[in-house]
Amino acid sequence: MKLLALCMAACAALAGPALAQDASAAAAKAPGPFARAATDVRGKPDGWPSPQGESWDAIKQLPDWGGIWQGSISGPRVASEPPSLTPEYAARLAAFRESKTRGENLQSEHANCMPFAFPSSMQIYPIEFLFTPGKVTVAIETDSQMRRIFTDGRKLPDDPDLSFQGYSVGHWEGDTLVVKTNGLVPSPMMQIMEGVDHSDRLTVDERIRLVGPDTLEIQWTYVDPVVLTKPWVQTRLFQRHRDWDLQEYNCSQNNHDAADEKGRPSMHF
Repeated sequence: MKLLALCMAACAALAGPALAQDASAAAAKAPGPFARAATDVRGKPDGWPSPQGESWDAIKQLPDWGGIWQGSISGPRVASEPPSLTPEYAARLAAFRESKTRGENLQSEHANCMPFAFPSSMQIYPIEFLFTPGKVTVAIETDSQMRRIFTDGRKLPDDPDLSFQGYSVGHWEGDTLVVKTNGLVPSPMMQIMEGVDHSDRLTVDERIRLVGPDTLEIQWTYVDPVVLTKPWVQTRLFQRHRDWDLQEYNCSQNNHDAADEKGRPSMHF
């Protein structure tokens, strides 16, 4: 395409100044290797705030999140105040905690290798961010899962298929990736906190940004009008390890920490 544009301008120059001017304008409009169309396949208008990682060229302008990130065990993980629950879910939490005094619910189905759902899946073992045009993929060592954050301007689906990582769309605000997620699987795979389920109206707002050369901050805000009387914020810091690689993780291999039907440990060797 670039060669065609150059030929247009050269041929027009031979034909005369006026035609050369028109051809030069056409050549300037001719798409280069990283040019954006007037609208993309989803109808996103030209002029979408850049850089959004919409092309390989734009990705070069995004923050450097290379390497492997491990959640800091000693760093902040949740807000200082507990979630504010509606009366129904406050009663459910009280019943859950009371069952623990009877030796029940000491372990969840995760002890039986049920995968963790977002955002817990990102908080246990290392993660890696992969930037491609229109998408940020999170490779998660926990249960060898993958999460996709679409940055191509699409909207959240109104009726998504439920999944462990949910459906995520995001955009860049300067150096911060701002994400909204819905379509998360129900308890026990995903809970707002231990003993607190979520409704089908749950959305998770997420902000990811560097707060130091090798420190990443991720803030999750849970919004669920059925369960919470106000949004609840959870924050965690991640440390960069450029010389690490993600490892394959399969919980069922050599699992000795299963739970019975009442959530009681059943260690076996």
